[in-house]
Amino acid sequence: MKKTTLSLIAAALSTAAFAQVSERTVPLPRMVDDAPVRHITPAELSAQYGAETVVWSEDFANGIPATWLNYGTAQSVADPDAKWEYRGAATTPNTTVGSRGAYSGLVTNPNYTSINSATKSNGFVVFDSDYLDNAGTAGNFCAASGIAVLACAPHVANLETSVINLTGYSAADLIFTQFYRRFAGPGGVQSVPATYLDFSTDGGATWFGNVTLNAGIAVNSATAANDVVVVNVGSYIGNAANAKIRFRFDGDYYHWQIDDIQIVSTPKNRLAFTANNGAPAQDIVFGAGQDGARQGHQTLKQARPIAFDANVYNSGILAQNNVKLQMKIFNNTGVVQTINSPVISSVASGDTASWQDLNTYASAWTPSAEGVYGFTYNVMSDSTVVTSDTLALAVTDSTMSLDFGSWDNSIGASTSTYHGDGFQAANRIDLVDDELLFGAKVYLSSNTVPGGILELAVYDSSAFGANGFDPNKLVAYGQKVIDAADVSRTFVRYDFTDATTGRGVELDLADGAYFFNVTQYDNQGANYLAIRNDQTFAKLAGSGYFYLPNAPTAGWYSGYSNSLAFNNLWVRSLYCPASVAAACMLSVDENPMAELALAPNPATDYVNVSFGLLTGQYQIEVLDLTGKVVKSELVRAGANVPVFVGNLDRGMYVVRVAKGTDVKTFKVSLL
Repeated sequence: MKKTTLSLIAAALSTAAFAQVSERTVPLPRMVDDAPVRHITPAELSAQYGAETVVWSEDFANGIPATWLNYGTAQSVADPDAKWEYRGAATTPNTTVGSRGAYSGLVTNPNYTSINSATKSNGFVVFDSDYLDNAGTAGNFCAASGIAVLACAPHVANLETSVINLTGYSAADLIFTQFYRRFAGPGGVQSVPATYLDFSTDGGATWFGNVTLNAGIAVNSATAANDVVVVNVGSYIGNAANAKIRFRFDGDYYHWQIDDIQIVSTPKNRLAFTANNGAPAQDIVFGAGQDGARQGHQTLKQARPIAFDANVYNSGILAQNNVKLQMKIFNNTGVVQTINSPVISSVASGDTASWQDLNTYASAWTPSAEGVYGFTYNVMSDSTVVTSDTLALAVTDSTMSLDFGSWDNSIGASTSTYHGDGFQAANRIDLVDDELLFGAKVYLSSNTVPGGILELAVYDSSAFGANGFDPNKLVAYGQKVIDAADVSRTFVRYDFTDATTGRGVELDLADGAYFFNVTQYDNQGANYLAIRNDQTFAKLAGSGYFYLPNAPTAGWYSGYSNSLAFNNLWVRSLYCPASVAAACMLSVDENPMAELALAPNPATDYVNVSFGLLTGQYQIEVLDLTGKVVKSELVRAGANVPVFVGNLDRGMYVVRVAKGTDVKTFKVSLL
């Protein structure tokens, strides 16, 4: 089922969310769009608008233009301090500082309070309601104390553009980058945000529109620091020769930062991938029930059905007819499969076709051979096509991991004051068959310094609860002091192979899934330590957790709000012994019973069945030469499984070993 709900443990953790510190919730979904507003990422901006004509723009490289108006009120009285501020390379403070308020920091990183726009380095603007009310001192609430620090909240702050001539542009999009943290809107009401757009077609004499922004952001939460806002403004100021736009902050506290404003003409035919009501622009789902962890690396033995979906927005002027999602899957030989979603007859201008319609659930693809597979999302109509960048999925004989090979950031003991020694991060690997685990590789950040300690523990899926992992359900463990060789090769390897039998740790399908949990110690910051993280697709709910030892409330969390900084770790589990590469092929051999061996022969009291790298339960039967079963046992595969035959008459027998339809027989002489 798509967009699976959280497991009980994740739901329990989410109740402990709190303001201004790390939150016990999965990363919040993308904000719900406020029609006619969309929120997109910088990458989506480039893909959707890179080829369009820019009609008008302002990036604040030279400050707030002198032709703009900047004014406001504090506690409903005009106040010269209640206005937008400019941050530039030479201003004090400069572009490294956004809000200076005592409570404006992101909960994930209190020191990161400035916008992250494309041209941040040459300037941006901020309305800093929090700072105006407390001057950066916690507890110094202006309204409560009666001390007018600068300008007491509530505030109304207006930033008006100069006149914009949009003659000839009946359809246009307003685009800008923002960073907003919400507390309360007009009248101190927390159910509404403080951010609005107003429009004028008569040079500012009259205003209308009152478009609400950021209604989907919760109180005490924030947008991404590089959230791109897109508003279709054709119906407001299209073809107007004397158009103006007003950015209006109306409410209490925190901040609103803006940069890189532009108006772009709208073409007749244009489709664009877009996030929609919490669902990502493009998604991938694993398993027949579409509820498996998203594994960018998987063995062929563990291959499962894979389906795709997308959301697409009609950002053109005309309706788009016969819209469908088409997935192209290819390897080094070319396209191996093309999969189509059902066709949507028409998508009106300004409407979104959602993943509920644009999906390949009815025609999932299951890898049938090893290889690196590329795939693209293609949404097409009768009039236009939009294609995603190529993404990759690795199907091998020996490796499983949630990462898709994209190193997007690193996370570890050294990457936050909330982390530190004892920081833990775990991802879940799902199974569709029994497996032998021989080892794992944990990939390091390039900043890692030798001397830190990295532990890897493997637990079955039932081990995780409100207090972390049950040590009684540990199935494999390794510890390594990171040395220069580890840093040079970029990963730490753990060997779980039994030194005597050569077998790995048996992972049972009955358990369904296993957590790979990495614990990190950076020796109080002396030895920088972090591991790689992949943000290609958001992790499935319940497939990852981390432990924050230094948070104000230490404990297990499922992510940071509005962030994929903890997502799919580069922890690659290995399912063949490194010293015997040929053994990797056992899982896909046409005759999986070929590795079975029986000894001694002739036998007296026992025969031993060796299963090599095979796993699971097998039926062993001993038959006499008439075909009668004289002994039957259900055994678990192992290096040497003994079968007692000392109570049978001497003579010739057949030993039959079976699992499902796979059977192998041996003739045995008892002396």
